[in-house]
Amino acid sequence: MADDQQSGYGRNAMVPEEDATLTHVSFGTPMGELMRRYWQPVCMSSELADLPKHLKILGEELVAYRDKSGKVGVLGAHCCHRGTSLEYGRIEENGLRCCYHGWYFNEEGKCLDQPGEPDDSPYKDEVRQPWYPAEEYRGLVFAYMGPLDKKPLLPRYDVLEDDAECLAYRNYSRGVV
Repeated sequence: MADDQQSGYGRNAMVPEEDATLTHVSFGTPMGELMRRYWQPVCMSSELADLPKHLKILGEELVAYRDKSGKVGVLGAHCCHRGTSLEYGRIEENGLRCCYHGWYFNEEGKCLDQPGEPDDSPYKDEVRQPWYPAEEYRGLVFAYMGPLDKKPLLPRYDVLEDDAECLAYRNYSRGVV
């Protein structure tokens, strides 16, 4: 029988369960900042139908939607007015309307309408819903979550460029594949 005192058996107790530098991806963490410099697949195009889709990407709660004109948007999940979930918002011609007070945002977070405010009120120009650039490619929706001045072009992946059929699917344990 081997002497456990001399082997590595049981000696992993000193190794931390996770390395926060590598595993924590929320805003402001080293890995989170690195991952935000790349386009992230956030959902499948087929998931964007009549209702906004709630997402949690890199520790942030978001909603993705396709407006009635066909543009895809990715916004912060909670309305900047009163914090209501935009997951319950109404998709309209040029954006998403909050279900609580009816504020209406386009895909770049610009407030287009605030019911109850006069039409000439400058207030709607002063508020902005958090948003991220989004693009569709071969059945997937990608979002860029980093600084806008560092935004790269959406890469064209060789595996998706092949003329063969591209099949996007969801694996419940791993998200978008």
